[in-house]
Amino acid sequence: MTAVYAIPVSAVNPDAGASRARLSRGRLEQLDRRHGTARAQGFAASLLLEYAVSQQYPWVVHPLAISIADGGKPYLVSEPGIHFSLSHSGDWAVCALSDHPVGVDIERCEPGRRDIASRFFHREEVRYLNTVLPSARDDAFYKLWTLKESFVKSTGRGLDLPLRSFWVDIHRMPPRLDCNEVTGSYSLFLPEFADRNYRLAVCVEKAGAEQPTLHIMN
Repeated sequence: MTAVYAIPVSAVNPDAGASRARLSRGRLEQLDRRHGTARAQGFAASLLLEYAVSQQYPWVVHPLAISIADGGKPYLVSEPGIHFSLSHSGDWAVCALSDHPVGVDIERCEPGRRDIASRFFHREEVRYLNTVLPSARDDAFYKLWTLKESFVKSTGRGLDLPLRSFWVDIHRMPPRLDCNEVTGSYSLFLPEFADRNYRLAVCVEKAGAEQPTLHIMN
């Protein structure tokens, strides 16, 4: 089972006492060291994680204690079998929860960023993008970008797994992964997101995983 929760960053006030009371002291200290948009996005994602866990796993004690594993992937100290991933971009924060290692990525789609592909994507992905009609090329780029980021996050490898070391095939759906650097089987998803200015992707370390459920918070 995999669930994805999303909330507008603007719907959360990082200085509201009731909201701050839901987070651990350590998490608040980390977030308060950030400024501006980064602080607001991080606060929204952290609150969303607390809410999502309470909905999917109601027995878990809050506020959540979070630690960082080797490679930089966060995990729940009291419930390491509950896997989660956070992402934020622009005015959206998202949280994925699963019984299996999971990664989620959301990106605001902005034109003119396809040069990232030539520098960081696998040659097969660059070749594919060059075959796509110009009117659809930005959308294809963001599909690939978010899928690749979600896969890297699901592995917990971080920067140790370069984006050009593997490739994702989106010519057919569901997307397929080709990676010799990581063992295991993964399922990739591109859930339809309510805000068309954003692209969302999820990766679950399980062959044939079910489509994640998506919950939009207001």
